[in-house]
Amino acid sequence: MLNSMHESPAAKRARTLFDLVSIGLVVVGLTIIHYTNYHYNVDYHILLQFAYYLPVIYAAMRFGPAGGILSSFVITLLFIPLMTHFQETLTPAAKYTQWVEVGLINVIGWLTGFLTEEERKAKRKYQLALTVQKELVEKLKREGRERERLEGEIRQTERVTALGHMSAGLAHEIRNPLGIMKVSIQMLRQEKCDDEVVSEYCRVLLEECERLNRLVNEFLSFARPKELVRQRITLGKLVDEGVRLIQPALRQNHIELEQARCHVDLQEVEVDPDQMKQVILNILLNAIDAQGQGGVIYLEGVQRDGFLGFAVSDQGPGILSEAMPYIYDPFFTTKENGTGLGLSVVHRILDQHGGKITIGNRIEGGVCVEILLPYPRGDKGIVNRSPVPH
Repeated sequence: MLNSMHESPAAKRARTLFDLVSIGLVVVGLTIIHYTNYHYNVDYHILLQFAYYLPVIYAAMRFGPAGGILSSFVITLLFIPLMTHFQETLTPAAKYTQWVEVGLINVIGWLTGFLTEEERKAKRKYQLALTVQKELVEKLKREGRERERLEGEIRQTERVTALGHMSAGLAHEIRNPLGIMKVSIQMLRQEKCDDEVVSEYCRVLLEECERLNRLVNEFLSFARPKELVRQRITLGKLVDEGVRLIQPALRQNHIELEQARCHVDLQEVEVDPDQMKQVILNILLNAIDAQGQGGVIYLEGVQRDGFLGFAVSDQGPGILSEAMPYIYDPFFTTKENGTGLGLSVVHRILDQHGGKITIGNRIEGGVCVEILLPYPRGDKGIVNRSPVPH
């Protein structure tokens, strides 16, 4: 039965036709033998009696009660003329036996069909129960995985909250002495401007103070997110403002930024420009760090199912597969001097805007980062998407 469930309609029709023809040929053959060689020999009669049961039983097993009843009824119609023709030559016992045999053929046909149908119903119920059981098992597995994921997110949120409070307190404690150190170094540099050695030391110290100040700002930005101040701005203008901030770093690393212009740049987004500039700056700085010296970074506008934004592709070594699940975790970094807060801050800012970020390794090498923002309310968006430069 399981094999028949997977048969094509044409194969089922062919098999049904073959079975009907086979049953019909057997019944006709037995009837011809019975009519042409009839005599009331007990052994011969019993043999024919059992032979008539075979097509009836098979029809009942193959087609259910309808097959059993119909086949036994046809055999009865074919058998009655022979019975009535020889009624005068038969003994009362023989007459009674023939009518009992006709009745048995009909009873066996109906009973076999009924039992076969009940068995099929039981198999269908079993298969249905098995299917439901498998679906329930899969559902339980999915719910288990979802529960584990939510528990992991809750634990992660608790850790992030604790780290955020610690970072805020630490950042405030560092910022005051850092400001005093910076002012003192600047004053020393002015007083010893003629001493090249002291001036060089002061330059290095000021650079390190700036680096520490950026680190403190990242801590504060992560620990205490600012409220969004939204305004409408075209995507192209927003990206251009971020690109201008990154030009010195591009020149310092001899990297070319190839920016593809398309109709997506003319679309408006409703964002906090200052926070989105931070997103653009972080993504481009990550690309520059991954790129190293030389090469090309690609920047283009993209559109994805109700979202629009931009994609940044570098030619660096890519992200290791074992590191990919943790790239948004706070303080996780693969950089020697990284803080691990850049992508965490980007992810949080995009969450506040209702946007999303996707990061993946490119087949040709490097990483592609997509930043997507929702269309402003009431805007339907556009259909086409510009091709990705390679």
